[in-house]
Amino acid sequence: MATPLSSQPPSRAAPGEASPGAPRQNAPAYKSPGAVALFAVTAVAGAALDLLTKHLVFSALGNAPERTAKALPGVFQFALTTNPGIVFGIQVPPAAVLLATLAAAAAVVYLFASSPRRAWPLHLGLGMVIGGAAGNAYDRMFSSVSFPGEAHRHLCEVRDFIEFIPRTKTFSWPVFNVADVLLVAGVGLILLFMLTRRPASQPGESAKPRRGR
Repeated sequence: MATPLSSQPPSRAAPGEASPGAPRQNAPAYKSPGAVALFAVTAVAGAALDLLTKHLVFSALGNAPERTAKALPGVFQFALTTNPGIVFGIQVPPAAVLLATLAAAAAVVYLFASSPRRAWPLHLGLGMVIGGAAGNAYDRMFSSVSFPGEAHRHLCEVRDFIEFIPRTKTFSWPVFNVADVLLVAGVGLILLFMLTRRPASQPGESAKPRRGR
């Protein structure tokens, strides 16, 4: 006896919804545990690395007469300094620095949450930016540095210690830290992702019916 065919048409996804069984490639990143983990671990590890290196170098060289030490001869050295500005020592009023940091952090979190869950290069770059911003933000709120021979303490200033040795009579590299490296590398990775990613296909564009021969 033949099995009766079902009279109901196959179920279809409502407009704007993914079809049953379709891969969730376009799901937002905040719904993906893996994407959230990559973003959060990168941010926390970056901030921790920045603060750890600052603590170690300033503890080791803080009482040295010249406050410098060779790291990689001919390339860079450790040179302790502090600055109240932003990345690479650029001077900006403290209030503007705080507002810019908060605005940038909010923008980064929003960009991560609204990004595709499989855009891991973007998530890695965003995590690096958050980690670098957090490391320098900690210094702007809590750091306290005193150098031998100076009567005053450097309060709430960013601790920098990496200095490139190659210089000319008119140009010398600004002293920076691990947080600055994270910020620049993170922004670069974000820009590279934006420039090289393929545009997402719109509904109805993935497969077109073939014409009969």
